[in-house]
Amino acid sequence: MSVNLRDFLMSLAATTVSIILTFGTTAIIDRKKQRAEKREMVRMILFDMRETLDNIRQMDTDMKAFFDVQVDVVAHPGKLDENYLELASKVPIASYTTTTETIFRSSIETIQTIGSILFVQTVSSFYDTRQQYKGQVVNDFQNKAGDVLACYENLRDFKSPSFIFLSEAFLKKMTRDYEQCKMMMKVSEKELDEFSRQQKELLEATRGGVLDEIQQSTSTQQQRIERLQKAVVEGKKELNR
Repeated sequence: MSVNLRDFLMSLAATTVSIILTFGTTAIIDRKKQRAEKREMVRMILFDMRETLDNIRQMDTDMKAFFDVQVDVVAHPGKLDENYLELASKVPIASYTTTTETIFRSSIETIQTIGSILFVQTVSSFYDTRQQYKGQVVNDFQNKAGDVLACYENLRDFKSPSFIFLSEAFLKKMTRDYEQCKMMMKVSEKELDEFSRQQKELLEATRGGVLDEIQQSTSTQQQRIERLQKAVVEGKKELNR
C-alpha cells in the first residue's frame, strides 16, 4: 500500500470517527434534554395535582365542620346568631390555580414531550373531575350559602350531607388518579417536596421586586391624589374671586 493511499485511508477513518462522535454526542445530549424536559413537565403536573388535593381535602373538612355546627344550631335555634360567622367561615373556597391545566390542555407538545398516552388520559380525567367538583360542590354550595345563612328555616332545610357525599366521591376519584400518575411516571412524594421547595425559593427571590413595585405604585398614586386635591382647592379659589 502506497504512503499516499495509507494516509488517505487514515484521514478518512479519522474523519468518520469524528463525525460519529459528533452526531453521537449530539444525540445523547438531545436525549438527556428531552428526558429532563419530560421530568420537569411531569413534576409540574403532579405538583399541581397534589396542591389541588390539599385544597379539596380542606374544603371537604370545612363542609363537615359546617354540618356539625348546622346540626347543633338546628337543634338549638337560639344559637344561629352566635354561630353565624363560624358557619360562614366553613363555606368551601377553591384556592387552587388552573395555570398548569391550561398549559397541559392547550399544547399538543405536552403529549409529545411526555410520551405516555395513559398518563395524559389520567391527568385529563383528574382535571375533568376537578371542574365537576368546582361546579357541583363549590359553586353550588356558595350560591346557596347566602340564603341558607339568612334565617333558621333555610339552614334547617339545607341538605349539606349531599354536598359532603359528592365531595368525598370526587376526592376519592382524584386521589386515585393522582396515585396512578405517580406510579406510572415513578415520581415520589420526596421528589415533589423538592420541587415544592424550589418553587417557594423562586417565589421568595422575586417577591422583593414585586413588593418594591407595589410600594412605588402606591407612592405615585398618593402623589396624584394630593395633586388633584390641591388643584381642587386652587380651582375653588379661582371661582370665588
